[in-house]
Order: sequence, then structure tokens, then C-alpha cells
Amino acid sequence: MKKLAYTALCIVASLATLNTSAQSLTSYFMEGSYFRTDLNPALAPTRGYIALPAMSGIGLGVSNNMFSVENFFYKNNGEVVTALHESVAADKFLKRLPQTGFIGVNLNTNILGAGFYTKSSFWNFGVNLRSSNDITISKDLFRVLKSLGNGHYDLNNTSFNSTSYLELYVGNSRKVADFSFGELTAGARVKLLAGLLNASSHVEDIYADITSESVMGHMQGTLRTNGVILDPTKGTVGEQLTEDIISQDINKILGNIKSFGAAIDLGAELTLLDNSLRVSAAVADLGFIKWSSKTHIEAETHADFHFNGINLSTGETDSDGEADIYMADVKGGGYTTRLNCSLNFGAEYNILNNRIGFGVLSHTEFRHNKSISELTLSVNFRPLDWISASLSHTLLTRNKLGIMGFALNVHPKGINLFVGADFVPMKFVRYENIPVPYNMKSINLYFGLGFNLGKAKQN
Repeated sequence: MKKLAYTALCIVASLATLNTSAQSLTSYFMEGSYFRTDLNPALAPTRGYIALPAMSGIGLGVSNNMFSVENFFYKNNGEVVTALHESVAADKFLKRLPQTGFIGVNLNTNILGAGFYTKSSFWNFGVNLRSSNDITISKDLFRVLKSLGNGHYDLNNTSFNSTSYLELYVGNSRKVADFSFGELTAGARVKLLAGLLNASSHVEDIYADITSESVMGHMQGTLRTNGVILDPTKGTVGEQLTEDIISQDINKILGNIKSFGAAIDLGAELTLLDNSLRVSAAVADLGFIKWSSKTHIEAETHADFHFNGINLSTGETDSDGEADIYMADVKGGGYTTRLNCSLNFGAEYNILNNRIGFGVLSHTEFRHNKSISELTLSVNFRPLDWISASLSHTLLTRNKLGIMGFALNVHPKGINLFVGADFVPMKFVRYENIPVPYNMKSINLYFGLGFNLGKAKQN
């Protein structure tokens, strides 16, 4: 029972930490930002830097294909109502939803970091706290909520997967070739990973049968968790890790870690036409974590439920059911999971002596159970050597027109401040006098504050 309690605790904790990294797409062509090295290690910032603990890089990234105001809010006689309102027909609501809904949430918090130039290259190193969380939801779940009618409802597509880890990295970027038509810069970042938490569900069978006389439900599946085991009386795993990191009690954290892995980022940039045209490509987070058999816990579940109604004369409920939750045999002990890697291809054409640039970025992210692709168009402004701003719009998978991205990077001598957001909605509707974004299914938010080092390097 104690192991089962830990299993439940870790699963809840993995869902509770869905609050703070996706990669900042709008920052890709911002020369002063050190965020861009997360997308392509060859793209060094214009200055060296020292990252402030817990302030130098904080990011939130959320993507999904189901939940939006457009899908769940409707106008009825001049008022805005939810999809569950009786005035909204079930077919009208359900045809807007995909068969399987997907929600992905990324976290990236920089704990320590620094970068500096040598005569021949740019070096950077640091420690990040990373978290990746995926949830899938069956469309039939909303069919049950909306219809509540007779039928068989298949919920087998419902699942979740969550991974959190510490990342220790060292990166290098340098010019490797000087051609008559341009220059080639290559970069690499090597990462050592310490697994904090991995939790997932595997549903073999889950459904509900509803008739006018009864409701019957069935569920069978497996829950798996692995990672650090902390004190369940002191809050969630995420809260305890945050408290230990802030208090710099690193020994306590490292003492609980039994799972490790490695990853690598590779990138290149080619400048052409006297630096007016720049093309680049990179692969990021190509790696794995080997989860230890010492902290591996699995639980199998089997549950049946049968409800026949309520006796109005006595008030008694006519129902029965059974549920079995037991520890599964851990076959082979440890196991390996891959990271959510991404591919990036970029091109930018600059005019007015590099003061204005027009960029296009192709970004594909390979998550636990699907891939997400998008094409970001941007206009990049560099009115001064120490300030830059970008305006972007992302096409393809996630959003429609009216969804923009903004970023501002101020990097004079001594300080480096970055604020940015991808997928910011321009259109809102009001529900209960509260403005709600329309057409938005994703958002990325970033903030970074650090100290600059040395003189600016001109690209």
C-alpha cells in the first residue's frame, strides 16, 4: 500500500507541475538573445553572459488540438454560452472536435548558466530544470457529457505521460569554414541528464455503456512511475524539488536520483551575400534517459461499475461494482525513454545594413505520441546594436490567422533582458464579462534576465 500511495502521489505531482519550456520560436533570429541557443547551438548571442538563478530563463509552452474558445463557446441570441448549453446541438459541437484530443505542456527553468567568447569560439554551460507532459483525451468523453444518451462510449484513447529531469550542458559554437561565397558556423551542446520523475498510463480497455435503465463502466490498464521518492507529507514532488533547488540543497536532490541519461544538440549556420542571407539547421534534444529498476513502480488496475438507478420510495441506490488495484510484476526492472527532440530550419534576409530582417523558421517537435509542425514568419528589427524586437506569425498545425508572436531583447553593456511570447491572440470574445481569447490553441511565454560580459561581437 505504501508503494501504491507513492505511485498515486507521483502521478498527481506530474500533473500538478504543468505550469512552467517550449522553445522560443520568435527569438530564433534575435542576435542578442541567449534563448536562441536552445533552438540551434550554432547561433551564439552577441555577448557573453552570466545567468541569474531562477530568473535567467523561465518558459511556459502549451499546445493542444482540441480546447479553444471556437470549439467550446457559442453565440445564442447575442449571448455567449458554453458547448454544454442546451441550445447547442450535440452534432454541431462534436463535429468540431478531433477523435483524439492532445494537450502538451513544456517547462524549462534555467537554474545556473553562463556563456563567454574566446578568440576562436563561443562557450556556454549551465543547469536547467526540464519537464515535458502529454495528455490524450478521447472525443467520446465529451460525447458522454453532451449527449448523456444511450450508446457505447469508447475512451481507450485517454492517457498521459510526464517526464521531468535536470539537464547539465556544455555548448560550443565556432566558425569552421570560410568560403568565397560565405562562412559556415557549427555548434554542438552535450547534455548529461538526471531523471527526476517519469509517470505514464497504458489503458488496455476503458468504456461505458449507457441505456435508459442502467449505466455500466469498465476500465483496465497499467500505471507506471519512476524517479525520486520524497516525503509525501511535505507537498507534491514538484513543490519539494523547487524548495530544495531554491535553498540550494542540491545534495538532497542528487542523493535521491537513480536514473541518468544523455543528449546532444547539433546545429549549423551558413551566411551568404555579404551576410545579408543566413540559412541554418539544427536538431535539439536528441537523447534518452535510462530509468533505474530501483525506483520503478507499476500498478495494474481493473474496475467495473454498474448503476441501475435510485429507488425513490426508499432513497437507496441500486448499484454494484468492484475495483482491483495491485502492484504489477516489474519485468526487466529499468527501462529507457527518449526525449522530445525537435528539428529546426531557418532562413533570414537582411536589409538596411542588418537593421531589418525577414525570417522564416520551420519547427517540428517529436513528442511522446505525436509530432507537431509549424512554420513561423517573422520581421526582425535592430534599430540599435543593443536592442532588437521581433514580430511573428506561425502557420500550419496550431493556430489560425490573428495569432501573433512578440519578443523584445535589450542587451546593452551589463544587462540582458528578454521577454517574449508566441501564439498571442488578437481576437477575444466576452463570457460572463471576461475577455476570452478566440482561435487560440497554443501559447509560449518566456522571460530572461542576466548580466552581459565583454564587448559585443558583430555578426
